[in-house]
Amino acid sequence: MAAKSKKAPLTTGGRAPGGGARPDATPPASGGKTVSGQERRAKAAAARAAAAARERRRRRGIITGVVLAVLVLVGVIGFAVQNSREESKPVVLPASATGTDHGIVVGKASAPVTVDLYEDFQCPICGTLEKTTGPTIGKLLDDGKIKIDYHMMSFIGPESKRAANAAAAAANEGRFRQLHDVLYANQPEERTGGFTNDTLITLGAKAGLTSQAYRKAVNEGTYDGYVAKVDEDASKAGVTGTPTVFVNGKRLSGEQLTPEGFRAAVDAAA
Repeated sequence: MAAKSKKAPLTTGGRAPGGGARPDATPPASGGKTVSGQERRAKAAAARAAAAARERRRRRGIITGVVLAVLVLVGVIGFAVQNSREESKPVVLPASATGTDHGIVVGKASAPVTVDLYEDFQCPICGTLEKTTGPTIGKLLDDGKIKIDYHMMSFIGPESKRAANAAAAAANEGRFRQLHDVLYANQPEERTGGFTNDTLITLGAKAGLTSQAYRKAVNEGTYDGYVAKVDEDASKAGVTGTPTVFVNGKRLSGEQLTPEGFRAAVDAAA
């Protein structure tokens, strides 16, 4: 009798003895799914592509962060350099800067009351003070009851710096008060690019400032170092805003900056 042929047993999961999948493999009874070599390669390629995309995004994030850090550093350096340039300019004192912390003195030396007035030519509240209380201040000056040490600050912006420099140039020619009043009468809105050098020269002429020395000081920023020093000294004195007014060393409140309040403070200090 011929021997019966033996059937080769099926392997679990439909895999051939060598590990390769057989084309006629029977799906496992557990509900698992046989993955072909082509599908595995496709999934591997997709995984590699996703990983590459993540790496590209990571690198872009690093580059962006570095660029932003560099820009911030450049901005900080630029700001520091600009401030350094202003602070490194020589401090040229105007002729009448003989008051406290080199304030510009206006009024009679014999006046019994000294007023320290901190203003910024761009400050809108200072503009209001000049309109409302300015006439009273002017009258007390003319009557010899007060003298004023003006501290023209410039913290609002470059317009303030240019105006304060021009005011210092005017003080050097004995016409600070005249230019001070003209500038407040023509005060632009703050941070709008006003008080250009050309404008300051034109307004200076209205205050009687037509000399070559005044024009040169305005154009060259002769008193920029002095202007920076005024801000520094004001900060050391505890002045954090404008207008700030002291009468014989006593700081006035906002309520005292009215015509009546200011006059009463002067009378009390006399």
